[in-house]
Amino acid sequence: MSALVRSSGDVSLDRQYNFVELLERENDQKAALELLQDICDRAPHWVWGWYKLGLLAQTMDLTDRAVAAWQKAVALDPSDQLGAGLLLHQYASQPLEQMPTAFVETLFDQYADRFDASLVGKLGYSVPENLGLIVSELHSERFSTALDLGCGTGLAGAVFRPVVDHLSGVDLSQSMLVKSKARKIYDSLSKADILNLPYLDKPQYDLIIAADVFIYMGALERVLNWISLALQPNGFVAFSVESADDSVSYQLGSARRYRHSKSYLTQVLDRFGLAIIAFNETTLRKDRGIDVQGFLVVAKAPLIQTARHPNYVEAHADVSLNLEQDNDYSLQ
Repeated sequence: MSALVRSSGDVSLDRQYNFVELLERENDQKAALELLQDICDRAPHWVWGWYKLGLLAQTMDLTDRAVAAWQKAVALDPSDQLGAGLLLHQYASQPLEQMPTAFVETLFDQYADRFDASLVGKLGYSVPENLGLIVSELHSERFSTALDLGCGTGLAGAVFRPVVDHLSGVDLSQSMLVKSKARKIYDSLSKADILNLPYLDKPQYDLIIAADVFIYMGALERVLNWISLALQPNGFVAFSVESADDSVSYQLGSARRYRHSKSYLTQVLDRFGLAIIAFNETTLRKDRGIDVQGFLVVAKAPLIQTARHPNYVEAHADVSLNLEQDNDYSLQ
């Protein structure tokens, strides 16, 4: 589990930081900023301090100062657990093809306990049910072996379990895996980064699901390449994305989620031999009371698999994780 550390490591400085938060609550942003700058100068290796300094500076429209603080945070923590790089992308136009793995893991470790209530109860999330309906209209028979990528707490797994003989789940967040294990719907669960899944020497799945997963990725070539190799002939992949205009391939929105265009998805799926059989525009959920638009996509692997993509094979030849075993380290 990924823990978020906010302490400077100095008790006296931590007490002064409490005063920074008090000044924030009293809307004295200028005093809070200057006090936190002084603390950071005395604790130059405090990642959270520099990250927070950037947030304070940005609320005062001091973008250059915010960018400098976030650059310091990323330099101190290249894994970028706090996601300062996402803010640099937003405010300083620094390129970012993928979210930092440590940031995503920390985000969902913290979110796990309230995930279902927030997403379903408050935001009207129904992507798993809608994907399930689309797949059922295209495939009337049961699936033998399915993989739920980014399975989270098991919302999608619960929808597809009745039509699947063997269901595996994989997720980056161990806290989310604890929740999904409690549902007792998966035959196996693994903790892994789905952008670095192991090379499979033969196709294993006739269904792969990725519900609200690709919104935390920019470039999808790597994961869709893996999916194309993992699917059995005529196997299905069903996924959701937030929608972007065709003028871009993908873009990171202000809510720290990626959006993907129809033209980009069509091109990448075609590149890896996955034929689109459903491409539905829909409302995925609400965000701050506003409908979030997206695509529900189902694609099909060819009857005869094409040659394997050499770059993926070379990059993953030394990875040994077995997705058919529990690999989350604490779920036994």
